[in-house]
Amino acid sequence: MTTLAYRRTAPNDQPVKWRKVRRPRVVRMGELDWLALLLLASIVLLFDALVIGRYVGLIRLPGELTALDMARLGAMGYVDMQRTMLERDEFAGIGSAEPVLTAAAQNLIAARNVEDIGRELAQAAADLHEAVQSDRLSSARGRVLELLSSDSGVQGYTGKGAYILITPGASESQVQDRQNVLGAATREALSADPLIARSPTAIEVVIDQSGISFDTGDLATQADLLAREIDSIHEEMDALREAAGLSELEGEGVIVLAYDAPSGYGFDEIVHQRDVSEILDRLFAAGARGAQVGGERIISTSSIRCIGPIVLVNQRPVAVNPIRIYAVGNPYALERALRPMASEFAKTGKRLEIKRESSLVLSAYHKGGLQW
Repeated sequence: MTTLAYRRTAPNDQPVKWRKVRRPRVVRMGELDWLALLLLASIVLLFDALVIGRYVGLIRLPGELTALDMARLGAMGYVDMQRTMLERDEFAGIGSAEPVLTAAAQNLIAARNVEDIGRELAQAAADLHEAVQSDRLSSARGRVLELLSSDSGVQGYTGKGAYILITPGASESQVQDRQNVLGAATREALSADPLIARSPTAIEVVIDQSGISFDTGDLATQADLLAREIDSIHEEMDALREAAGLSELEGEGVIVLAYDAPSGYGFDEIVHQRDVSEILDRLFAAGARGAQVGGERIISTSSIRCIGPIVLVNQRPVAVNPIRIYAVGNPYALERALRPMASEFAKTGKRLEIKRESSLVLSAYHKGGLQW
């Protein structure tokens, strides 16, 4: 915008001439267009509103996902991954996990916020774990039933109840069969089977005349099984003590009397320690369950020695001429085992008498004796 002004253009000695000229108009700050200021302020406010709306999630770009959408997609991806893994499981398959995964997908789709998705996903994971564990236990029990049903020991079992515990392991499962019902091949198959190794818990089996049972969950049944297990352990301990000579042993057997020759005291005419040892060896080879010389029970560490006319058993002297030997076992088998030795005794004048007995009691071994 310009204004008009007059300016002298002639020299000083000439008459003054004036003409119109245009000069710029000075614009003052107080004259700004208030409409332009209002427009600028509106633009700034609109930009701030857009930034705040994006920040709080009220404004989305075309095709942009919300936090709820992203959470739902992640949860559905977890469900699909679990379904794929179970479908590829060569041992169990998807099984009872199918309805759990289907229900989880439906609940995730219906979720209204991220918190609901979190709760639904946690519940789905817990339900899925329970379903998979139940399927694995069921598969393992089915394999155990299959293997036990073909075992001859189980088929012919007539006892009051045998308890078998199978504990799964990474390399092989442990099988406890204290009653020795199972055959060696069945125990090996149970230990090496991969389905049984995947069982989430130990498998408890009860075998009796009615068959095979896995139902041992109630306290009364557990207490009964525990009592039977304790009785079985006591029986095993008693059998071991008897075999070791640490407890009395009763049963049928033989009494052997070894006499010196009546005609003299030559070396071959006296019953020596080697004769006693040979008699015991023949008795045990014939199936004797236990033996006793005089009042001394024979155990694995027993010693038999002669010092002059004295015979020491377990470092204790025993009566001689005759030396009495007691053995529990089949009396006929024990007698047959000693007949050849009786003939050998007769050649040197010694005598070996063998008496079958329907009932004998061997005393328990007791430590002590003379010290040399």
